[in-house]
Amino acid sequence: MITENKMNALNKMLVEMNRAHSTAEDSIHNWLCKQEDESLMIGILKEDRTIKGALEYCTNKASKLQKSNVAVVDDQTVFNWVKEYFNLEFLPIEFKFPTVKKKNPETKNSKPTKSKPKEVKSKSKGKSSDFTPMKGEQLSLLDML
Repeated sequence: MITENKMNALNKMLVEMNRAHSTAEDSIHNWLCKQEDESLMIGILKEDRTIKGALEYCTNKASKLQKSNVAVVDDQTVFNWVKEYFNLEFLPIEFKFPTVKKKNPETKNSKPTKSKPKEVKSKSKGKSSDFTPMKGEQLSLLDML
């Protein structure tokens, strides 16, 4: 039998899954849909909880286990972390997302700042040694081919 909390939780997750999301979020969503734990469903309904947030919570937990930049975590542990995330009474500070504040057009600087135009290098089909990146420029592996 599907409880009202589960139905509401499923609807909330469906709205989130209708937006762009990763395959990891799909896996978490599929696992959550199969659960019957009423406290988990109540946790999903919390306003500040999302599947994306659960993934970030798990990523943070896994990063604390890494050695030599590698962390291997079994599925059951990850799903326990997902359950932990939704059942937490309060989220840790690092998981509270700041709200975006709109800038008031009246508070803009009266003096416009001038910035130097960036030099644009033409891509040459020559040797990779022809490429010289500018200071602070983001590089692409394709630029070096």
